[in-house]
Amino acid sequence: MVISSTLTTQLEDIHAPVPLSRTRPRSVPVYTLKSPTTTPSPSRLEQNRRHHQKISVEDKPPFINFASAYINPYRPLSPVPVYHHSRRHSRSRSRNSKRKPKNQRSSVDLIHKNEDDNKIHEDTIATKLTRNYHSVEISPSDPNAFDMRFCHKRQMIIDNPFYREKVDSWKVSSINHLITLIKDLTVEKNITDRIWVIYYWISQNIQYDIDTDFNSHHRYQTAEDIFRAGKSTCEGYASIFKILCDNLNISCEKIRGYAKDFFFKIDKPTFSQINHTWNAVQLNNNHWYLIDSAWGTGYIDNYHKYKKELKTHYFLTHPEHMIYNHLPEESQWQLLSKPITMDDYIHLPHIHSYYFTYNLNIISPRFSSIVSYNTNQSFAEVLIQAPDDIQLTCSIKDDIRSTSLTQYDISRQVWQCLFAPHKSGFHTLIIFAKQISTINLLKNVIELGVNVHSNDLIKGKILPMTFGKFTEYKCQILSPLNGILKRGTKVTIRCRIPHASCARISLDGVWSDEVPLKNDMFRQRINVPEQEVIVYAKFHNKKMHKTYDGLIRYIVEN
Repeated sequence: MVISSTLTTQLEDIHAPVPLSRTRPRSVPVYTLKSPTTTPSPSRLEQNRRHHQKISVEDKPPFINFASAYINPYRPLSPVPVYHHSRRHSRSRSRNSKRKPKNQRSSVDLIHKNEDDNKIHEDTIATKLTRNYHSVEISPSDPNAFDMRFCHKRQMIIDNPFYREKVDSWKVSSINHLITLIKDLTVEKNITDRIWVIYYWISQNIQYDIDTDFNSHHRYQTAEDIFRAGKSTCEGYASIFKILCDNLNISCEKIRGYAKDFFFKIDKPTFSQINHTWNAVQLNNNHWYLIDSAWGTGYIDNYHKYKKELKTHYFLTHPEHMIYNHLPEESQWQLLSKPITMDDYIHLPHIHSYYFTYNLNIISPRFSSIVSYNTNQSFAEVLIQAPDDIQLTCSIKDDIRSTSLTQYDISRQVWQCLFAPHKSGFHTLIIFAKQISTINLLKNVIELGVNVHSNDLIKGKILPMTFGKFTEYKCQILSPLNGILKRGTKVTIRCRIPHASCARISLDGVWSDEVPLKNDMFRQRINVPEQEVIVYAKFHNKKMHKTYDGLIRYIVEN
């Protein structure tokens, strides 16, 4: 099986009617996608409390302070330097480097001096960038191949419903019949139109054969074999695509190489053999372009089942995008100005097609698939830049006892994804995204990894649970960031809630007073109740303001 995977998730929303008095709101679920199934023992909680620190963030966005000399965070991930840590250089640097005095460090205290709340210390990107790394630039060998005119033409062809309607209406009896139909449909059309018709027909009529033995994916199949069966492996997809191109006077090549497919593991990034085949085509402007009709036809879902879905990302793909999950055996087909090595390839972030579709941009860790684990705070942090209409969330794969938190840091204009593993070992971190205006499920865009040593979990953290509206409205928790509150204590809850008129807290189902928001900021000091604390907000766009939306949930322990 050599095909990509697309994991999906759906955020839970809760609502409560606006009460006429401080009565109990409508009951809400006690679980969410981020909720742990168990809680730490009292001894572990006591250890956590002994290590509480104060919340502070950098005075200025770290990537503005430090990273601008290396990257431009306001452009797509193209080109991107890849850095690998050099132990020899790092040791020599650590001997000679001097620690910066505390009075020279730039930070701002977001909490009142008299408040004793949790605090976050964020690693600056400067720490990562000032180390010695081996860099490899990823940039196209033919920068003119994707000029504005070509990109506009490509998108117009993809969006044109005429081709899709005509191809869907065809009753094709043979490969020769198909060739004739394509010729007739694209007569006097641009060669790009003809390639799109081939790509679209394959995506709608050939299904990926996930039951075929992995070692037989290079088994030769004629075009008629594939046509009659209606399914094939990557080799068959590349073969039928080339046969159709050859018969339609389109220059086409088959490319063999290594793909980060469904079975690729970040913690064991190795390839024992070539496992994938795709294509390259040459258009009448003499530029070469990459196509993967197998990955463009569908994916493996959460239940390890093949799902049919047209993915236009793999139609005439940017080479600096394709390289994240396709490494040709022959380096010339990377179509990069400086071909990368296998070692560079396996250490690149594991990025899926929707990452580029949604125009996302990794800020940190930008140069590796491995995320640093903050032993002081007991979480790993990923920073991502995204357009305004994109909603993000994150989780730790196959570990329901771990917690995660996705929030929008408005001061740095980035999404902050925090991961708090429940146990030691290697963990796969998944980041999901979707367009806010759509009702589609969130789809995985990035997979990264973090390795946690057993002695680093002394201060194990449980992050607050959030509901769907929290990320949809780009909210942010300032304090407390520990999802477990101590019963009977006084805690100040501070968070940023954009687009809300007011907020209020439910303490074991009893409403607190409504608090109007000023500059999107909510702040309220509470006596922690017996069971749970839920923060609700009333948003401006709600008709007649009849409901509150649940945003944040804390659980309570002794």
